[in-house]
Amino acid sequence: MRTDFELILQGNQEAVEQIIGFVSGLSADDYRFRDTDLFQSTIGQHLRHVLDLYEALRAPAEAGLVDFDLRRRGLLLEHEKSAGLAELKDLQQWLKSLKAEDLATLTELKTEVLLSEASSIRLSSSLARELIFASSHLTHHLALMATIAKVAGNKIDPSVGMAPATSSFTRSQSSIQS
Repeated sequence: MRTDFELILQGNQEAVEQIIGFVSGLSADDYRFRDTDLFQSTIGQHLRHVLDLYEALRAPAEAGLVDFDLRRRGLLLEHEKSAGLAELKDLQQWLKSLKAEDLATLTELKTEVLLSEASSIRLSSSLARELIFASSHLTHHLALMATIAKVAGNKIDPSVGMAPATSSFTRSQSSIQS
């Protein structure tokens, strides 16, 4: 039987595999597509944002501190599909290198909480908890990216960007109808 930590790692790996497959299927133009009437960001910019959260986990700004406020805006990966895929493959390798016991690592989390002014809080957390958040956040942004790709004229598998709970519900409905 797999441990909770093993399941968290598998869930992150599945999410990263899905986003790699999605990005791989896009043209370079689709990766940079912007419909300013509908979207503020391109697929590449959404990907950079997703990768920023994982980067905060992979390379903390200081020992024991995950700072989700640090962002790497303006990177090549926002505009170049190959750069985005390269960073996704690096993330995939990092996830594969983690051991289940690594997820018990305690950390402190720093993040801004207000829209009206700069105000960050610090909380105790763990790598396990923050990987769950990062994977969920990836899925949310992948759903937005899939919508952008559809507007750009692509046919996208409906399971792309679907949350694990929604996937379970969909499977349960399929077995009832069969």
